[in-house]
Amino acid sequence: MTYRPLDESTIVDYISQRPSLATVFSNFDHLSIREVGDGNLNLVFIVENSDNPAESVVLKQALPFLRVAGESWPLTRERMRYETQALLKHNELAPGLVPAVYDFDEEMSAVVMEHLKHHEIMRKSLVARLRFPKFVDHITTFLVNSLFFTSDLYLTGPEKKLLEAKFVNEQLRKLQEDFVYTNPYKESPENRWNPLVDDAVQAVRANSELKMAIAELKRAYVTHAEALIHADLHTDPLC
Repeated sequence: MTYRPLDESTIVDYISQRPSLATVFSNFDHLSIREVGDGNLNLVFIVENSDNPAESVVLKQALPFLRVAGESWPLTRERMRYETQALLKHNELAPGLVPAVYDFDEEMSAVVMEHLKHHEIMRKSLVARLRFPKFVDHITTFLVNSLFFTSDLYLTGPEKKLLEAKFVNEQLRKLQEDFVYTNPYKESPENRWNPLVDDAVQAVRANSELKMAIAELKRAYVTHAEALIHADLHTDPLC
């Protein structure tokens, strides 16, 4: 199938043609589609069977550009393969603590995964001062298993190098290096700020000690590769 961006009008036909999803949906006649992406990188949809709301999935598709910037900022769609590989690996290492993958279409740069519809966005619940008695056990189990079993402490040298080669996405790493560790501290066309805080912006750019500290953080980011990690592990997972 030739790549094309999906939308609410084409997803039903697309999903109904994926054999692996025949075990997820009892029928494809009354699927509702809702786009929920935050608009930065990818398209994200919730697909639900109106006849049986228990049957629902999340479909995520990579666009060939940085969505927040538009087609003027091209990106490879391969990032969805990396993300799917990571989900599968983390499911292997920490089963039950990562959304299950139901389907991956490399040509369409699309992954269909478990919809955690009974979960809440943790950040909102923390603000509401709710307690999560199992959180410590769950997060530490996930971190220990995913970090230790993808590190040199467990893998042989050749195994670790092969794992690194499978997961290195240089294009997205470059985005992180530029947008987090470089561009904010100098003149750059991507920078935008309220003129009312211009003095603070100029003070940051003139602060040599701060920029040296940021450079050290960038060096660590570029050179440290102890284990397989996901940069979006936080309490507000919109992507």
